[in-house]
Amino acid sequence: MDQHKNRTLRLWRKLKDGDVEAMGDLYDIYADELFAYGMQFSADKGLVMDAIHDLFLNLYKYRKTIAETDNVTYYLFRCLKNNILKKATKGLSLVAYSQNHELNHDEPSVEEHICAKEFENERAYKLAKAITRLSKKQRKALSLRFTEEHSYEDIAAIMDVSVQTSRTIIYRAIKTLRKQLYLFMTFFF
Repeated sequence: MDQHKNRTLRLWRKLKDGDVEAMGDLYDIYADELFAYGMQFSADKGLVMDAIHDLFLNLYKYRKTIAETDNVTYYLFRCLKNNILKKATKGLSLVAYSQNHELNHDEPSVEEHICAKEFENERAYKLAKAITRLSKKQRKALSLRFTEEHSYEDIAAIMDVSVQTSRTIIYRAIKTLRKQLYLFMTFFF
C-alpha cells in the first residue's frame, strides 16, 4: 500500500472516531480532485461546491454509521456523484413543479409574495449576522474566495498562510455559516 493510501485510511478511521481535524485533512487532500470530478456531472460550480461541503458535513454527522473502506478516494467520489445527481434531480423536479404550477394558472397570492419576501429578508439578515460572528481571518478568506474568486493558492499567499490552512479556514467558516442557517431554518419551520 502506498503512503497516500495509508494516510487517508488513518484519517478515515480518525474521522469515524470523531476527529474533526481528520475531516479537515481529508477535505484538504480531496477538495480540488472532488471539484474537478464533480464538474463532470454538473456545469454549476455552486452546486458542485455545495455537494462537496454537504458530503463532508454528512461524513462527520453520520461518522458512527459510515462504512469501513479500503479505498477512501472511491468512497468520496461515489458519494459526491450521488450528492450531485440528487441535487440536480431535485432542481429538475422543482422546475417541473413550477412549469406545472404555471400551466394551472395558479398565481401566488399577495400574502404568499409578502411571506416569501419576509422570509428572504430574514434569511439574508441571519446570514449577515452569522458572517459578523466569524473571525476577521474567516471573513477575509471567504471574501477572497467567493467575492474576488481567488484560488486557494492566491488566498494562501495574500493571507501569508499555507494552502492547506487557507482551505481549512474557508471550510470552517462555511461549516459555521451552514450551522447557523440550519438552526434558523429548523426554527423558522
